[in-house]
Formats: sequence, structure tokens, C-alpha cells
Amino acid sequence: KHCGGAVPSVNKSTMEAIKVLVPEPPEQQKIAHCLSSLDDVIGLESHKLDALKNLKKGLMQQLFPQEVA
Repeated sequence: KHCGGAVPSVNKSTMEAIKVLVPEPPEQQKIAHCLSSLDDVIGLESHKLDALKNLKKGLMQQLFPQEVA
């Protein structure tokens, strides 16, 4: 809702009129558990990616060895 003026503003009555749905605690726990599991998966995949980058680096060094001057 636009309250007028050059820059839109929000006042207390506008904020109080906004309905916010909040899940019950058991559902919040399920959501938190799901997000935590996703964080774990992302962490594991990140470690795999780092390992693959290191492997690639090693293979590239074997493919194109640098001569010692």
C-alpha cells in the first residue's frame, strides 16, 4: 500500500494490517531440520568440488610439467 509522498513510507497502522502466517513449532522444527540437512549436503558437495579442483590441478601439472630453471 502506497502512503503518498515522494518516497513511499510505512506507518504503524500499515504494518499492523499485514497478516503474517507463522507455522506451529513442530512444523518449524521440520523446516529447520530440512534446511540443516541441505546445509550438510552443500558442505559435502563443496568438499567434493575442492577435491576435484585439486585433482584437476595435479593432472594439469602432470600434463604440462614446468621445467626447473
